[in-house]
Amino acid sequence: MKTLELEPLDKRWTVLMVEKEYDEPLWELDEVLFPRLPKALEVIRTPSVAFREFLWELLTRERPDFVTDEKGRRSDREFYEENPVALICKEKGIPLYPADVDENARYHLEGKANELRGKRDEILRVLARKRRGEKLSPQQLEYLKAYAQYLHQELEEEVRKAEFEVREAWITMGILERARKAGKEGVLVVHLSSPRHVEGVARLLRSMGANLTHVKLEKRALPNLRMNFPPTRLGRDLQLPGFEVVPTVRAVGKEELPSLLFFLDTEPHASPFDISLAYDVGFDAVIPYAGVKPEDARNIVQDALFSRGPKGVKYSTFLIGGRSLEEAEEILRVVRENMFHPFETSVVIDPHGAYTTSAALVAKVEEGTRKLGMAGEGLKAVVLAGTGPVGMASAALLGRLGFRVYLTSRKEERARRSAQVILERWGVRVEGAQVDDQEKTFEILRDASVVVASGAPGVELISGQTLERLEGGYRIMADINAVPPGGIAGLKPDCDLVEFRPGIFGIGALAVGRLKNRVEKEILTRARTTGKGVYDLDCAFRTARELLAERGREIKLAPLQITY
Repeated sequence: MKTLELEPLDKRWTVLMVEKEYDEPLWELDEVLFPRLPKALEVIRTPSVAFREFLWELLTRERPDFVTDEKGRRSDREFYEENPVALICKEKGIPLYPADVDENARYHLEGKANELRGKRDEILRVLARKRRGEKLSPQQLEYLKAYAQYLHQELEEEVRKAEFEVREAWITMGILERARKAGKEGVLVVHLSSPRHVEGVARLLRSMGANLTHVKLEKRALPNLRMNFPPTRLGRDLQLPGFEVVPTVRAVGKEELPSLLFFLDTEPHASPFDISLAYDVGFDAVIPYAGVKPEDARNIVQDALFSRGPKGVKYSTFLIGGRSLEEAEEILRVVRENMFHPFETSVVIDPHGAYTTSAALVAKVEEGTRKLGMAGEGLKAVVLAGTGPVGMASAALLGRLGFRVYLTSRKEERARRSAQVILERWGVRVEGAQVDDQEKTFEILRDASVVVASGAPGVELISGQTLERLEGGYRIMADINAVPPGGIAGLKPDCDLVEFRPGIFGIGALAVGRLKNRVEKEILTRARTTGKGVYDLDCAFRTARELLAERGREIKLAPLQITY
């Protein structure tokens, strides 16, 4: 299967995005939405005379390097031979290319949706039989209703994600590939877009470096004119207002307002890492605030939101950072308290990168336990030097996965206090333990299945001698320290579930870091493009799982137990 990858184009290029008069379908949902009109809908999925004339004039005047169009469900013959756009391009001598979801990927996406649809319909058939007199207990009936609702919501989410997030990324990649292959600077592309995908594809293209202009034809009814048709089967004349197609071009270079990221950092100096990453994912400007206290956040949030008005607020995003997890969470509380409808927008919290780092680390540990056949409730996990943000967040996630988690520190009181913070913040119980030498390290690790080293850079937490005593059986050890010496002796930073000691499989800091960067980019992109929601530790972990699953490693979540 072709891999979906987006990489900015290192050349000057312009895209004229022409909005089509209809949506080019990818999914066969017309039979569900319009059960009596599936064939009739095909009649309106073709360019009008006015649109064809406009496209002819546009290609004559601009002479683009190539044209791209969504292929949808059309066959090669329908796209290249029966497509009016293809005939115009052929007459003009301009190449036409499809830009859409790869066929194999589409079959994969449709298969997942059809599986959910089949399960939902099976439950609905059982409920229908109940209406015809089949006996079901009240508990069984309520369970089936709840399960059908769950399946329907999952189906809607699967279709939405495939139709918008996934499809728009594939469309953008198709345009990028053709522009990259053009052996010249100053590439000019004309892309024909479904109305529903204009905004999403435009944002992705801009984030890839394209200079984009959106053009649209307008239609309007003429109330002073009437069009009369012969009598219909209903026995009366069909009278409709006159209708005028006006080839008027409306060009929009950018969104009404620039996308801004307000970065609230509790440290004296705002993190350049997060600022750089924010620009990389397409924010027009990043406004950093350093040394932010909870009492400062209220005024910053209100000034930022009210200045843009109810319609412009979605172009503002807040990122909360800093080394202290507790201070960052307190600022998040203040930010959320000072948002109310319609002044609500997206908020990302990632104190010192801890949430995205721990999400990536635990997702890779979870994947490793599954590969090694270690998955199961009650396995012991130890987070060494875990009183920092990454250690605490990792301990919370491991606890939610069913591990018995021990969090260590050189000082017992500090370990217990961190465990209490985890319980108060995430409702997860972990044990705090004092570990201040290699003998205590061995004792706490001897029956552990998972070990996370989350200490300071350049500090070795597990010596080679201790590792030698721990050899045998299956263990996973992960390290977030890439600065020599590493936190785990002999574990190279780029190891990715490599058996570096007999029975000990290591995940190095660079392997974690690669996924962490992808998670943070994905979260910031979603926050910028959606303009709503809180992107916290749970969101980061879901995103890390999704990114691993997209690489062909399906993540199976534990089923939810419901009692009626």
